[in-house]
Amino acid sequence: MLVVTIMVGSKLYKRFNIKRLLSMKKIIFATPLLALLFVACDPISDNNGPGASVTADELTSELQFKPKSAGNNNITIVTSPARYIKVYDSNTQKLLKEGTAPVVQVVPPTTTPSFYVETINPDGSVIKSSSKSITVTNYTDLPNIYYKLFGDNLGTTKWSWDTTASDGVWGNGAYLENTGPGWWVVQASGIDEQAVGINLPLDGSNGWFTLSLTGVTTSRGENGSVTATEDLVKAGWDIGTLTFSGTIPLLGIQHNKGNARQYVYQILKADGNSLRLCAPEPGSGDWGTAWFWNFKKQ
Repeated sequence: MLVVTIMVGSKLYKRFNIKRLLSMKKIIFATPLLALLFVACDPISDNNGPGASVTADELTSELQFKPKSAGNNNITIVTSPARYIKVYDSNTQKLLKEGTAPVVQVVPPTTTPSFYVETINPDGSVIKSSSKSITVTNYTDLPNIYYKLFGDNLGTTKWSWDTTASDGVWGNGAYLENTGPGWWVVQASGIDEQAVGINLPLDGSNGWFTLSLTGVTTSRGENGSVTATEDLVKAGWDIGTLTFSGTIPLLGIQHNKGNARQYVYQILKADGNSLRLCAPEPGSGDWGTAWFWNFKKQ
């Protein structure tokens, strides 16, 4: 029998059987390996995976809106218990945000937004809640374009033709390239004739329109609303999108398309004093025909 003296931990062992020693070494070596296996087997949490099963009615009941402050337009949308959810606009069916606590920003003129959410059950089924609404009474942290359009106090701004613009007040040019009329240009002196010819006489040199969070008014007596976003068509060319509803700005028509009303415009300039808009003819791409409007603040 081979006898050795060995230190194991803080204890000294003498007259130790070598077979027993080898056995202990296996145990010593196996212990950290076993610990490693336990660590490796810990479950990994998938933040966007399914939680506990839920029905549509239960999901609706769990759904909560938490505005930044009472009536504020920045709203955190959660469920209790917490689930990974996708948030949709009930009116447009557009996916807005997703996560366990996504924040949705409501922009003017919307005052009573409505949302629904979807989540995934462990069996893979997609569960959709019913729609819920919330009232918004004040707007903060809005995109900068709002202040350029509606003023620092987000009030009402009044616009008319920019008679000082060197490239005229209205006309057409190259889509995604020009920043004002570049091909067919109507100067201020000719806008009355154009307005009468299009049967919009009140859109001539004395025409005007107002923009506000609560609506749009025009010199032709029409009222409507407007929304603004910083959605771009081409970086470095436009700075946002302006969408009218119920009415149009001065001579807001597609002149080569039967004078059809134009409701969506790309914002090329908005600095608080000048407002330049553009809208392409249907199907136009780069260098295709587009129409341009040059306005100034009154």
